[in-house]
Amino acid sequence: MFGSAPRRTRRVVLSLAALALTALAVPGAGAQAATGGGVPIGGKPRLADATCTSRCVSVRKATPGATVRLTGSHLNSAVRVVFRGAEGALPATVLSRTGAEVSAKVPSRAYSGRPYVVSEDGLSSNPSPKQLKVLPVEALPRQVFPIRGPHQYWDGFGAGRGHEGADVGARCGTPLVAAQAGRVRYTKFHASAGYYAIIDLAGSDLELGYMHLIRPALVGPGQSVSAGELIGYVGETGNASGCHLHFEVWKGVWYGGGSAIDPMPYLKAWDRGRRV
Repeated sequence: MFGSAPRRTRRVVLSLAALALTALAVPGAGAQAATGGGVPIGGKPRLADATCTSRCVSVRKATPGATVRLTGSHLNSAVRVVFRGAEGALPATVLSRTGAEVSAKVPSRAYSGRPYVVSEDGLSSNPSPKQLKVLPVEALPRQVFPIRGPHQYWDGFGAGRGHEGADVGARCGTPLVAAQAGRVRYTKFHASAGYYAIIDLAGSDLELGYMHLIRPALVGPGQSVSAGELIGYVGETGNASGCHLHFEVWKGVWYGGGSAIDPMPYLKAWDRGRRV
């Protein structure tokens, strides 16, 4: 029973060994065998959405030079984001990528459309399910409402002890944007405020506070933001009951010598598309 293997078995073993050596000798042969003829192990790239993150008119309205984020699956091998141009496909180089998202800048000659990505292996994803509009730079807003989705007003300024802002209810995950251009001062976590971001407005002595973000802000301290730029998402982190944005407006430095003022006139004016 434990003697030498039959001659036929030895021939099969030798044949398999020779095949393995052949695969090693031919560049890429082993990779093709492992991936089924050149299809990457991770799978074909797939897009779920495309949103604007900087130089934005709104979440799905960008301008030339804007940074856009495409989310989905199997995106870690993406090398190009393809936009629509006057003569067809207009490729842009990927700025960053993970398995779940890719970022790129909108080319100067891009048109509105549904961008897609191309992988290192030349595989194209599906077009983004929702259209990304590309508008002239002149369309960039100067002031916008900070919640980009359905919302309702809750408690106002001074509604309770220490309530130095206004609460606006919205579904968790609703995009939050910079109401005006400025520079990010803080992005931290606090037991009461949850994940929060403070923005020092450009050309003003006002600072804006965004509290209870669903996760850490998408922007960092020292970063410049434009009106309409995505900074995070509505959540209920910290001492919060229900998904909402606690929004504060401070005259002077936030908790550094300044004082909180009622943000409701600002919010309602922006909600109606008016400037204040």
